[in-house]
Amino acid sequence: MDPLSAISEELAEIDGQIADIFRAMSLEKIKDSNRQSRQLEELTDKMRDCKRLMKELDREVKNMERINDPNTSRMLNEKKQSMIKELDSYVALKKQ
Repeated sequence: MDPLSAISEELAEIDGQIADIFRAMSLEKIKDSNRQSRQLEELTDKMRDCKRLMKELDREVKNMERINDPNTSRMLNEKKQSMIKELDSYVALKKQ
């Protein structure tokens, strides 16, 4: 069972949507730098969607802060930071 499902179905759903976007943005399979560049341009909208979903996830986490125990809050914040780092890596690739 997904740990987020135990906390909130909405959190689990948002997390799943973000994971789907990250999978779609994966550039590891494309070795040709020209194709990577084109793909990055096409994925700009996906990056925006991901950022919007991450903000939604953050709002949901903040709404649940008062009912979550400290360990759950820490796990959610670590997950959020991990997502931010992953999105930032795609933004950095796009800027190159």
